[in-house]
Amino acid sequence: MKNIILIVLLLWSGVGVWAQDKLTDEKRKEFDAQKVAFFTQELDLSPAEAAVFWPLYNEMQKKNREIEADMRKSFHEVRNAKGLKEADYKEAIGKMLGYEARLHEVKKEYYQKMIQVVPASKIWKLSDAERKFHRQLFDKLRRESCSQK
Repeated sequence: MKNIILIVLLLWSGVGVWAQDKLTDEKRKEFDAQKVAFFTQELDLSPAEAAVFWPLYNEMQKKNREIEADMRKSFHEVRNAKGLKEADYKEAIGKMLGYEARLHEVKKEYYQKMIQVVPASKIWKLSDAERKFHRQLFDKLRRESCSQK
């Protein structure tokens, strides 16, 4: 249950950041640069390791974004639908679980690829680095939001 809540929160927050038209290409590049610097430091990647890690990580993220887009579309269809029956909700839950399984399979596939080229001890730290990075991002957005009020 905690994993589902975490996934929904990450999707919801990540969507907000990327879906905003206010974000310019410059801001996105700045965000990506901060992410690369943060992860490279947290995982203690050498330049050679970073050179092979980042293409794999970016590929994994691209696949995840595609799955998450399908997931959001499905979620919005159910949320905005009128007169759904119990069977419709059961089907929607099945779809959501299918999306989560696909996300897990992508993660499994790419972690296996990454540990072929970067020490597993460094890849082990990846999930924690992602959580820390998102936490810092949330905190920064919250501070900026509070300072604008």
